[in-house]
Amino acid sequence: MSRYEFDLRLDAPGDNGLAGALSEESERVRSRVYRKLGLKAYRNGWVRIQLNSDRGRQTIGKLIEECWSGRAAAGAGSVTEHLDEGESVSADWFYLITKTVDRSFSLWDDYPSYTPGSLPPDHALNHTFVSAAFVEAYGRAGLRGLSFLHCQNRGRKPNPGWFVALPDKGLGHGLDHQWFDRSSWIRDVGHDRTKRFSSLDTGQCDFHQRWLRRNLGTDAQFLTPLLALFPMAAANESTLAGLRFVTVPRFWTKVFPFADFAYVPWGEDGPNREGKIMRFRQLMVGRKARRALIDAGLFSEKAFLPVRSVAVPEEGVEKLDERFDPVPPMYTAEELAGLRSREKSLFMEKVSGTFSGSR
Repeated sequence: MSRYEFDLRLDAPGDNGLAGALSEESERVRSRVYRKLGLKAYRNGWVRIQLNSDRGRQTIGKLIEECWSGRAAAGAGSVTEHLDEGESVSADWFYLITKTVDRSFSLWDDYPSYTPGSLPPDHALNHTFVSAAFVEAYGRAGLRGLSFLHCQNRGRKPNPGWFVALPDKGLGHGLDHQWFDRSSWIRDVGHDRTKRFSSLDTGQCDFHQRWLRRNLGTDAQFLTPLLALFPMAAANESTLAGLRFVTVPRFWTKVFPFADFAYVPWGEDGPNREGKIMRFRQLMVGRKARRALIDAGLFSEKAFLPVRSVAVPEEGVEKLDERFDPVPPMYTAEELAGLRSREKSLFMEKVSGTFSGSR
């Protein structure tokens, strides 16, 4: 069963946008209302309310009274869904959450490379690059579904090595959340040329209230009071104000690969300025592999974000995996063959140089 958190920023009536949200009048309104309701701001006037509690529901009711009376205005808000502890532990698949390091692991280059001195002491970076210790743990645990491409070391000192982790299969296109209205979203954003692959052809789990289904069903009735705080936001052209929904990513069990690792899109596919096709991918980790990597001491449990497995999609939720071709890997077979040839050349050169220098 999911639990939901509601994050809200109150503003003064009539204050619009970020500039208005930072006004002295908005700060006075927040100080009065938050103190009255026993709420503590955690960042720039934002408060967090647990929607699964009686106190949370009572607080929402009092906030509605403040706003409808004209004494305050709901500036922006978000509803975030979390799996409960039992669902998290027993999930089939997890995102591996990594740091992003600039000027390292560039897919823009002809061959992926890195600079050792610029890297934090982690074992996975930039969504799909992993350490030598990761590769060793993969082998010891007898895991399946990955191959590894050596990255070129741009530094002067030797290093245990970093690799591109290349899953054999994708986890599918994912599923939209059942609250999401894909038809209205496509009508609004389908003409956007920047949305090439991974936005339009994959499941949506982060969306504005203007793309909320009108008929949400009985399980979502708890959203009704929240929508009362933002009655006009759905029709507003801007998605910077109003209510946002961040839900647990959902994937269709029918297309799950028989493997311990898979990939999903990250960012937008398409050509760079030189015409090179870029396909950014993110590692997905199965339950067995997650446990093995944690037991190896490479990651904490917080590094893995569980997703929801859906065996039977709800009525009205489009099965994107039946409509679109499978998500392509980061490299085509032809591209990978070229990279393997380059890999062999690079690392044979290193071995030859070591032997020739020892004579």
